[in-house]
Amino acid sequence: MNNKKEIEKLLEKNNLNIDDVIVLNNRYILQEEIDSGGLSIVYKAIDIYNEYFNDESNIVIKIPNENLRKKKDINAFVYSEYKFLRKLNHENIVKIYDFAVDKKTKIPYIVLEYISGEKLINESIYAMNKKSKNIMFYELFNTLKYIHKNNIIHADINPYNIMKEDDKYTIFDFGVSQNESKHEKFNLQYDNVKAFNPLYSSPEVLNGEKPSKYSDIFSFACVMYEIYTKKQIFKESSLELLDNKNLITKNNAIPLILRSWFKSALSIHKEDRNLDINFIKYLV
Repeated sequence: MNNKKEIEKLLEKNNLNIDDVIVLNNRYILQEEIDSGGLSIVYKAIDIYNEYFNDESNIVIKIPNENLRKKKDINAFVYSEYKFLRKLNHENIVKIYDFAVDKKTKIPYIVLEYISGEKLINESIYAMNKKSKNIMFYELFNTLKYIHKNNIIHADINPYNIMKEDDKYTIFDFGVSQNESKHEKFNLQYDNVKAFNPLYSSPEVLNGEKPSKYSDIFSFACVMYEIYTKKQIFKESSLELLDNKNLITKNNAIPLILRSWFKSALSIHKEDRNLDINFIKYLV
């Protein structure tokens, strides 16, 4: 297959000029920007190999933004997310397909599955019934357990990094994730790329500690507390717990079987947080 000729055909088919698009490694054609954050930009994309065989591409390309590309270890930063996701295989985790560095621009990128639906942050909490909330808790909690079982810390669990489609929830954006395995030779230096949402990050992370399973659980509990109670716990950040240890109070909107877990998961001290729920199967 002649990649250049196939690209020309695709551009002609879509009434596009080669000067109007970005093509990575003569294979991936970037389309519209669909998401952006503090570190990266995500584009809907076309894989010419898929198109050649009349198969829908259904992919996105994630590239570091202009500021991040100035870092010397940018290739390693992007590769780290690829390596974490390649290790994970779960229906509630975004799938990874490829990592490469564009030969022309020298920009590293990863290729991921395109997930339809809405980010959790854009979903109406008021439209969710109790059953939907319980399903969300069950799916996400078990997914987080799976991630931790593989010695990976997500490090940025929040409503912006969870996609909802019907009653299926998908965790994505492992850009600042960490590996706890002692045998892992390659690991991203978290101190160099700190990125967190203070409303969902644990107090110890905001105070400079590295993310852990305990901080992931804290972040997840913040998300689900908001889903169940229809209000955020903190006004600005979880550091508010330092001034008011009784900030987390009993709330009847939370299922009875989860109330003690929420109390422990949102403890200011990480060693007091319960990483497991033996009776979670009774939630759904």
